[in-house]
Amino acid sequence: MQKSITMLPKRKRRLRGQTLLEVLIALALFSILAHALFTLVTTTYSVNTFNRSRITARQLAEEKIEIIRNMPYDEIGTVGGIPSGQIPQFETVNQNSLNYTIKTTVVYIDDDFDMLTPNDLLPTDYKRASVELTWEGLESSRKTPIRLITDISPKGIEQTTGGGTLSILVVDSDLQPVNQADVTITSTGTTPLINLSIKTADNGRVLLPGAPPCNNACYSITISKDGYSSERTYSTAEVANPDKPNLSIIRGQLTEATFFIDKVGQMMITSYADNDGVFEILPNTTFTLIGQKTIGTDDDDNPVIKYQQTFTTGDDGKKTIPDLEWDKYQLIIDSGVGDISGVNPFEPIDLPPASEQNVDFSVGDDTQNSILVTFINASETPIASVSAKIFDDLEFEATASSGLTENPNFGQVFFDNLSRKIYNFQATASGYSVYSGTMDVYNYKQINVTMNPI
Repeated sequence: MQKSITMLPKRKRRLRGQTLLEVLIALALFSILAHALFTLVTTTYSVNTFNRSRITARQLAEEKIEIIRNMPYDEIGTVGGIPSGQIPQFETVNQNSLNYTIKTTVVYIDDDFDMLTPNDLLPTDYKRASVELTWEGLESSRKTPIRLITDISPKGIEQTTGGGTLSILVVDSDLQPVNQADVTITSTGTTPLINLSIKTADNGRVLLPGAPPCNNACYSITISKDGYSSERTYSTAEVANPDKPNLSIIRGQLTEATFFIDKVGQMMITSYADNDGVFEILPNTTFTLIGQKTIGTDDDDNPVIKYQQTFTTGDDGKKTIPDLEWDKYQLIIDSGVGDISGVNPFEPIDLPPASEQNVDFSVGDDTQNSILVTFINASETPIASVSAKIFDDLEFEATASSGLTENPNFGQVFFDNLSRKIYNFQATASGYSVYSGTMDVYNYKQINVTMNPI
C-alpha cells in the first residue's frame, strides 16, 4: 500500500521562509541594541566612577594644602627634602575602598622681583608646595592626576637658610629640555640628610635654593624618565675618576649640573655561520655588546664603559635587545666561539634615539691572526663587490670580494690564518681608484679603508 505525501501549498512555504528571515533579523537587531545598551551602561559607570574618584582626590589634595598653609613657615618642608621638614614625600590613604597616593613637594622659589641667583644673595624668597594625588583601581588616575600648588611667604622679610643653590638641567641628544624627568637627589653628608624625588619643569630644570652645604661631593644625582635612558653622578668609590662626579654645595653659591637623556631604542641581532662566504643561521651564539660612552676612568686611567652586556641568540639565531641608550656599539665574541667575519651595519653600530636597528653578524673559524676590512666611501657608506688582495714579499697571496647589501659582510672582506707581520694590501672597485697599502696583522683586527672615487 503506497503512502501519500502531503505537500504544503507554495504560499505557506513562502510564508514559512519569511518567518525564519524575520527571526534572524530580529535577533541581529536585538544583539546590536543589547551591545549598545551594555556599552552605554559600562561607559556611564566608568565615567561616574572616575569622576567620583577625582572628586575624592581633589578633596584630599585640598585638605593637604590647607594643612600645609596652617603650618609654621619654618616647619614647611618634606622629610629628606630641600627644604627639610616633617611632611612625608609620599603617603597612601584608603578612601572609598581605593588607595590614593599623595606626593608632596616643597621647594624654595627665587623670585625675579629682587634678581635671581647668583646675583640674588638671598634666593630663598618663599616656599612653593605641590600636592599630587594618584589612585589605583579599574578607573585609575593614569596620566591625569590631581595636582594643586600653593605659595607660602614668610611673615616678615626673607631670612637666610645658610645653604647654597642647586641647579639641575636635563636635556636630550639635541640639547632640547626634557620636562617631567625624574630627579632623585640623595646626600649622606648633610644635616639634615637629603632623599628627594622631584620632576623637571617645562624648561628641563630643577632649581633648589636653600640646599644644605656639603664641601666633600656628597650629593648624588640620578636622572630618569619612562622610555628614556638614564644618567647619574658617581662617587670616587664607584669610579676612580668619574666624568660626572657627585656634587658639592657651597654656602651662598650656585652649583650647576647638566644631564643628558633621550628615548631608548632597540637592536634585533641575528648570528650567522660563515662557510667560505655561504651564510647560514648560527643558533645559540654568545656575544657581548659594548657601547662607546664612558662614565670615567679607573686607577690606571683606562676608560670605564657605561654599557657592556653579554647575550646569547636563540635557536633561530636571533636576539632582541630593548631599552638601549643612543650610542655607538660594538659586538665582541669569545675566541672559543670564533672570529667575527662580518657585521652589517659595520662597526661601530650607530643607534639614534628611539630607533630600531637590525644587525647581522657572521662567525668564522678562530685563528691566531686575522683581519676584517671594511671598504667605505667618503660618506662612510659600505662598498660592495670590492676585489681585495693581501700578500707578502714571498709566495703568500689571498683574495676576497666584499659582500653585498643583504649579506652580513656587506662591504667587508675577512682574511684568516695569517702570520703576525706586515702584509701588502690592494683593493679595486668599479668607479674607484686602486687602493694600495700595508696591513699590520696581529691577533684579530678590524680596519676601515676609504676608497676614493675616480
